[in-house]
Amino acid sequence: MKFRLAMATCVALVFASVSQAAVFVGSYAVFDGPSWPTNPPVYSGREAAALIFGGLFTDYAISIDPSMDPNTITNTAWYDGWGEHQGMIFHEDYKLDVGNPGYNDPQGLNTARSAYVQDGLFDTQAFRNYVWRVDREPGRVPEPASIAVWSILAAGAACVAYRRRKSA
Repeated sequence: MKFRLAMATCVALVFASVSQAAVFVGSYAVFDGPSWPTNPPVYSGREAAALIFGGLFTDYAISIDPSMDPNTITNTAWYDGWGEHQGMIFHEDYKLDVGNPGYNDPQGLNTARSAYVQDGLFDTQAFRNYVWRVDREPGRVPEPASIAVWSILAAGAACVAYRRRKSA
């Protein structure tokens, strides 16, 4: 009976960790965006990730930390501002677009800030946003391939535990 309870707990924990996992998908530099004189849209860090990697902005978390450890996700992004080219860090959903839509309209300090615009941040390594795909839907069921892999691993763990118990 204890074995079945332990197995059920193990499987539940595995599925919970699969549905909440963050997976690194890549990075982009702020300067990789469209050129500012063309009056491109202003993007938040997560909106830029969705544009580059596909999907919805809610599918992503952004980090300024280059570590490949999901525990270091900062939920912040690098931004460039119209006439403010020192690089700024804001929340991953931040963006500033004063006046008419677009980075270059109406022009002037404090009128636009974007996480994806080719403006004054030429250093593409220093001002780089790291993108993680995350599952923000609690209780979401993992895809069939993940279920199969984790089921095989759980079954293997159960066999090992059973053999150890039987030989003891």
